[in-house]
Amino acid sequence: MRGIFGIFHKNGQPVTPETLGAMRAIIKLWGPTGTRAHCTEEIGEEIGFGYSLCDLDSTSNPEHLPITHPQAVGLFIIADARIDNREELYEILKIPVSERRTLTDSHLILLGYAKWQKACVGQLVGAFAFVIWDQQRKELFCGRDHMGLRPFFYYDAPGCFVFASDIEAMLACSSVPQKLNEPLLAAHLQEDTYFAEKHQTFQANIFKLPPAHHLLVTKETSRLCRYWSLGNIRDVRLPSNEAYAEQLRDLLFQAVECRIQTNLPIGAHLSGGLDSSTIVAIASQLLQHQDKTLKAYSWSPQPIRTNKPAGNEHDLIEALCRQYAIACNYIDLSVEDVVRTYRRDFTRVPYEMMLREELVLQQASQDHVHVMLSGWGGDETVTGHGWGCLSSQFLQGRWQQLHHELCAFTKTSDNISQVRQTARYARLFYEKVLIPLIPEPIAVMLAGQHSRYPESWINPQFADAHGQAVRRLRGVALRERPGVQQMQWRWLDNGHITKRLESWAINGARQGVSYRYPLLDRRILEFCLGVPPEQFVQNGWTRSLMRRAVGGILPQEIRWNRSKVEQAAFDVIGQVMVAALPELLEQLRADPRFHAVAQYLDLKRLTEAVDQATGFERGTEALAITLACANVCTKVVA
Repeated sequence: MRGIFGIFHKNGQPVTPETLGAMRAIIKLWGPTGTRAHCTEEIGEEIGFGYSLCDLDSTSNPEHLPITHPQAVGLFIIADARIDNREELYEILKIPVSERRTLTDSHLILLGYAKWQKACVGQLVGAFAFVIWDQQRKELFCGRDHMGLRPFFYYDAPGCFVFASDIEAMLACSSVPQKLNEPLLAAHLQEDTYFAEKHQTFQANIFKLPPAHHLLVTKETSRLCRYWSLGNIRDVRLPSNEAYAEQLRDLLFQAVECRIQTNLPIGAHLSGGLDSSTIVAIASQLLQHQDKTLKAYSWSPQPIRTNKPAGNEHDLIEALCRQYAIACNYIDLSVEDVVRTYRRDFTRVPYEMMLREELVLQQASQDHVHVMLSGWGGDETVTGHGWGCLSSQFLQGRWQQLHHELCAFTKTSDNISQVRQTARYARLFYEKVLIPLIPEPIAVMLAGQHSRYPESWINPQFADAHGQAVRRLRGVALRERPGVQQMQWRWLDNGHITKRLESWAINGARQGVSYRYPLLDRRILEFCLGVPPEQFVQNGWTRSLMRRAVGGILPQEIRWNRSKVEQAAFDVIGQVMVAALPELLEQLRADPRFHAVAQYLDLKRLTEAVDQATGFERGTEALAITLACANVCTKVVA
C-alpha cells in the first residue's frame, strides 16, 4: 500500500517540482518515510509522478518508482499494487526463474502491459491502482482492480489530467477546482449509504476510476472502459456437494496465504461472525507455521465477566480465541469518538464506517500492526444468504425442492407446534417467494423508494432542485429478486463496497496500516458466482456452502450459528451516539455560518429531532450523518 500522484499537462507545459509540491505534502501523510517526486526529461516534460516511500506491500524488494521497461523504450509505471497471481504471470510472460524473486509487482504489471496492452488489467489478480506513461504515444493508461481495493481519484480537463490516491492530495493541486457535489450531497441526506454511485465523489470536479475499469488519456480524448463483469463468469460444475466445499476451502486458504506474505506484524478483525472468524482461523493456522501469532481486533466493548448476557458476540469470539490460542483486543467507544468522526470534512477525507474502526486503527498502530485482514465483503457472495434462490425455484417450477426448503426453514427444532410451522411456512412463502416476484415499478409504487432512513431533514427546495439527479444515483434496487447470481452481482457492483474500501485504505494508510480482504479475492468471487444457486441454500440453512467449507476450522457454535447480532457493540454505540447528538448540534450552532446552512437543511426540524432523540435506531444514525453534512455545508456557504 502506497500513495501515488501525478500530473499530465496535455498542453505540453512542463511539470515542475513546485507543481507537485502541495500534492506531495499530503501523500507524505501516507507513511513515516517520506515521499519522492519525479519530473525529468527522460520521462517527458509534460508528465510528473510522485509516490510515498512507505510501501506496506513490499517485503524484501522495495520498489523505486517510476519503473521503465528494459525493452520497450518510453514506458514508465507508477503503481500502488499487490499482485497475487505472480506464479501464473511468471509462466505466461516467460520470466526466467533467476529473475522472479527480485521482480517487483509494478515491474510485473509493466511487462504485462507490454504484452497485452490495455487487456493487461484483466490478467491481474490482486489489489492495484496504477498509471503507465507511454512517452512515444504521449498517453496515460490507468487501471484499477476488480473491486476498487486501492483508491484512485482523478481530475480531467482540456489542459491537464491530475490523479492521486487521496482526494485531499487532489485538492492540494492548484489545477483542481474545489466545488461541492450538491446532487451527491442531496442523495446522502435522503438515502442510506447503499446507493449505486461508483464514479462521483463529494467534490464535483474529482472522480473515481471505477472498480474493474481502465482509463486511457491522451491530449485529445479520454476513454473509460470496463474489463470485468458478470459476463466474464464461467459456470462451475463439480460432482458433489463435498467437492464444492473442498474447492472453496482451498481458495480460502490460497486467498489468506497470499495476503500474509509480509515481514510486517499482522492483525485481523473478529466479530464472532462466519466471515471474520473464518479469516482469523485460517490466518492463525498459517501464521503458526511461521512461528507468528495473529492479533485480533473487535468492534465490541470489553466483555463483562459477571452477569454476562447469554448469546452475545463475546461468547463466539472467545470460543475462537480459545481454539487458536490468540487474544482479542476490544474497543471503548466514547461520545468524544462520535463527535470527532462526525465533525470530519468527509468531502476531503472519507469517514465511511470509521466510527469504531478509528479506535481499531489506533490500537493496531500501538501494537505495530501494519497489515489488517478483514472478512468484509463475504455477505455479498461467498457467505451469501442465497437471496433469490427460493423465488427462482418457484419460477422454474421446481415445486418439490422449494417445498423441501420451506419445510426445513420452518422446522428449526422438534419443539415447534404444527400451527407455528404452518404460520412460518406461509410467512416465508410470502417474503421469500412472492414479494421478490413483484416487478420493480410496482414495488416502488406500493412501498415507495427504498431507504433505510425513516426520515430526512433536507430542505425541500434543495431536494427538489436535485431530485432528478438523486433518482439517477439510486441505480438498481437491492431488494431481493429472483436469481442468486444476479443478486450477488447487484451487491458486488454497488457503490457501498467501493466507499468503504476507499475510506479504510486512506485512513489506514495515514496510520501505516494496509487492509486486505481475502473474501473479495477475484478467484473466490468468480467461483461463487459460477456455482449452482442451491449451493448457498440447503436443508434449511443459508450460507450453506461456506458452512460446509469451514468444517474442522471453526467451532461448531460459530459454524452453525443462524444469526449474529453484535448486541454488546450495538448497546454501546446506541448510548454514545444518542449522547453525542446534542454536542454535535451545539458545535454547529457555535459556527457563525450555521444559519446559512438552511439552504441545504430544515434546521428547525433537525433541531427538534436532536432534542427528541432518546434511543438508538436508524433515525439516530441518519441524524448523525445529517449533522456531519451540516458541518460540511458550513465550509461552503457564503
